[in-house]
Amino acid sequence: MVELIAATGGAVLTAIFVSVGSISFRGKKNREDVVSLLAKVELIMDKMDENHEDLREIYGRLNKIEVHLAEIKPRR
Repeated sequence: MVELIAATGGAVLTAIFVSVGSISFRGKKNREDVVSLLAKVELIMDKMDENHEDLREIYGRLNKIEVHLAEIKPRR
């Protein structure tokens, strides 16, 4: 009878420790995933800022070209 209680107690403790280890691993994995996603989001934000600056430059140049074309057109 004592052996049965000891075996059951050991099995319960093993199950508890495995569950806690699994929860800890999942928590660590989730934290790593969040950090990875945040890094990717920051990278995307930086790329969008660069593209925004490039678009401003492009539209500025197009505006200058449009002004020069408007000046040339009446001369024809």
